[in-house]
Amino acid sequence: MNRKRTTEKRDQEKTIRFTPTAVRIIAKEAERRGQKFAGFVGDAALAVALGKAGLVGSPEDDPVRPLIEAIETHTVALNRVGNNLNQIAGAIHRGTVPEHAEAVLASVEQTVENSYRLIDRLLTEGDAHGA
Repeated sequence: MNRKRTTEKRDQEKTIRFTPTAVRIIAKEAERRGQKFAGFVGDAALAVALGKAGLVGSPEDDPVRPLIEAIETHTVALNRVGNNLNQIAGAIHRGTVPEHAEAVLASVEQTVENSYRLIDRLLTEGDAHGA
């Protein structure tokens, strides 16, 4: 659903910042409507400014947002652990196995599994509460 053509060109550029989550959601909806990201954002902003669309609130107002940000931060930390594990694996393949490597790896594996179980539970509970 492309927007109607106008005589006025869109030749003004503005730089705006989005969270990765916002980009993912907006891009998906723009694609669903057959629009490019920038066109969709421009149309949506103009519609709100003209009073043609309701403004529910900013994503920052969402009560679940702190939880989502904490999960995203936690996931980044887990990815860093994964990078460190790759370095340990490289050292092991080179034949330099530290004495306590197996115990450390087992502990990290258990921590990661517990972490993902917690995230899954939080997401499931959030869905149950309409978040």
